[in-house]
Amino acid sequence: MRISLPILFTVAVFYHATSFANNDNHSRHDYEEEIVVSAPFQQNEANTALPINVLTGEALAREIEDALGATLKNQIGIHNTSFGPGVGQTVIRGQSGNRVQVLQNSVSNVDVSSISPDHVNGVEPALASRIEVIRGPSTLLYGNGAIGGIVNIIDDRILTSSLDQPEFLLEQSHNTVNEGNKTVAKLNATLGILNFHLDGFKRDNNDVEIDGMAIDEAALELLEEAHGEEEGEEHEEEIVNSSGYIANSDAESDGYTFGTSVSGEQGFIGFSVSALNNQYGLPGGTHGHHEEEHGDEHHEEEHEEEDEEEHEEEHGEDHEEEGQEFVRIDMEQTRYDLKGEYRFEDGFLERVQASINYTDYEHFELEIEPDGVAAVGTAFSNEGYEARFTATHSPIRQWDGVWGIQFSDTEFSALGEEAFIPKTDSSGFALFAIERLETAGINWEFGYRYERNETDPGGNCDKRESTNSLSASMLYDLSANSNMMIAISRSERAPTLEERYSNVDASSCSAAVDPEDWVSHAATGLLEIGNPELGKEQATNIEIGFRKHSGKLTGEISVYYNQIQDYIYLEDSGEFEEQTVARYVAEDTDFFGAEGRVNFRALQNEYGELDLSLQGDFVRAEFDNSGDVPRIPPARLGVSLAWHAPAWSLNMSLTEVFDQKETALNEFKTDGFTRLEIYADYHVDLKSGELLFFAKGNNLLDETIRDHTSFLKNYAPEPGRGVRLGVRYTY
Repeated sequence: MRISLPILFTVAVFYHATSFANNDNHSRHDYEEEIVVSAPFQQNEANTALPINVLTGEALAREIEDALGATLKNQIGIHNTSFGPGVGQTVIRGQSGNRVQVLQNSVSNVDVSSISPDHVNGVEPALASRIEVIRGPSTLLYGNGAIGGIVNIIDDRILTSSLDQPEFLLEQSHNTVNEGNKTVAKLNATLGILNFHLDGFKRDNNDVEIDGMAIDEAALELLEEAHGEEEGEEHEEEIVNSSGYIANSDAESDGYTFGTSVSGEQGFIGFSVSALNNQYGLPGGTHGHHEEEHGDEHHEEEHEEEDEEEHEEEHGEDHEEEGQEFVRIDMEQTRYDLKGEYRFEDGFLERVQASINYTDYEHFELEIEPDGVAAVGTAFSNEGYEARFTATHSPIRQWDGVWGIQFSDTEFSALGEEAFIPKTDSSGFALFAIERLETAGINWEFGYRYERNETDPGGNCDKRESTNSLSASMLYDLSANSNMMIAISRSERAPTLEERYSNVDASSCSAAVDPEDWVSHAATGLLEIGNPELGKEQATNIEIGFRKHSGKLTGEISVYYNQIQDYIYLEDSGEFEEQTVARYVAEDTDFFGAEGRVNFRALQNEYGELDLSLQGDFVRAEFDNSGDVPRIPPARLGVSLAWHAPAWSLNMSLTEVFDQKETALNEFKTDGFTRLEIYADYHVDLKSGELLFFAKGNNLLDETIRDHTSFLKNYAPEPGRGVRLGVRYTY
């Protein structure tokens, strides 16, 4: 019951405050101003039954971090799962990886982030103009991989309308926690009938500073006892701890986008190309069991001029003294997008939209020995396209709707020492329809999606599977500024490549007979064994929510229950040569939780506005027969105070994250922590444009933060106390 107290307190405050705020007519930007791009219909947050988070404008600029998960970690229902500072994936209501789909401009991003927690998302938060998150099943619009939710990164790479004057942004910032520097530039302009977009960024950082030791040796001792003394002794020899910093956590990244479009009163068509490069290190202790595989000089030759001197200067001394081996990841991605829309003046159809993207993704896992010799341990590649077409029809007796069709085709391969998944071709086809009925005070939505997926790893192991998903929701207006929603969905998800084919011989369509042929997944430290005979996951989700979208007090609260039949996960099944063998199995699972946020306008006058906010969330996840699901985020409660004046603003937030005691097999309690963040900015109006000076203090209490959601919580805590200083020019 202790965990539920923050939510009960939030509910009490919300309803008490509503009683005296109902008649205020101050409009709130958060819910009523902008259209939600990720929703099926052109509507704002106030008029959708979807549980959605939207970050845009100053709120987005305040939260931006280098990794996607870190950018979203302060939003209700959303957590970060890191694999060292260079990687931060998104956890939505306890689900992540292949159950959370990352989109760019509403189209899937082809990368390999869902295959392993040490793989970064192929998107760049710094270039986003808007980020939307749907918390909960989103399979109707976006398919199998969205059974837990979606994250949609929206930018201006293809402008949908012409501009009266150019728009320009240039930003430079520095972060004290890792001596990081970041430059971002964006330009939008219209020349004649053509619209243009150009953006680019570059960032680099040294090792991340922390308070204390990077590796929690006490926690590792408990794990060693659970797995046996011999393994513990070997582990102890391989890993060298670091004090005050996380070894091998330096990174550098850069990218650019060019887009052009033609637009008119009835629509637009445009094309864009983007490139993203990301090089980052994995903290010491990860991939450590591959020490015998390090060898040739490919990386040394290819990247000597770029970063060898810097790498040796920052880490070489520690590596040589301690004999520590490290892994670095070098990622490259090129993406092409074609997008268009046509709006009809009258007739059955209102508009049709088309989005097609082609992505060429690859990354190399570079294994670096103490003497600086490097080898490409594994090369991952994922290449393919997704095409999506939708049509919105005009109202028919109060019914309006969106129908769509989607195609995809990808080629995945992994070559090298960590190639535990065979080369696989995948293709998909989907049809979907969502209809909405608007009556007096009630909006109804009903939807259905059919999807057909094929995977072919060669041999006799190709699979064809169909999934069906349905949903129904009701949004009921309680008053002019509040509503409640009820949503029910039934979603299906087909198994992914790693769940079916990890360490599987495609010719026999079964696990390799000789365990000597099994390849360890270095990121998890497990010998993962797939199961080609796995069936579909089936999730039944019920959610009830209340939203107050205007007035002095705004906010929302929701409770949900998600029952998943045949939930696929890794189960320990023994050991081979002192490594844990884990097999993909299926078991019925229940996820349930609650989340809420409240914002109260405490003061508003000619000098500015003062807002007080309170938010909290918790989620539990239990197997029907075998205890708790691993890496589920703990409960948390946060409060913030924000002052907005014409020339400056100040935001202070304090978040209490509670202990996580509900742990899975071979998983131990994670201590809670208190996170304090302060953001301030100052605006200077110029004759041409505006100058903004900003500063953000992160983890100002210098807490040792070990997120329970992270595979590396015992090896690499979150960054210590740091301040990000910057200046931004906009025109």
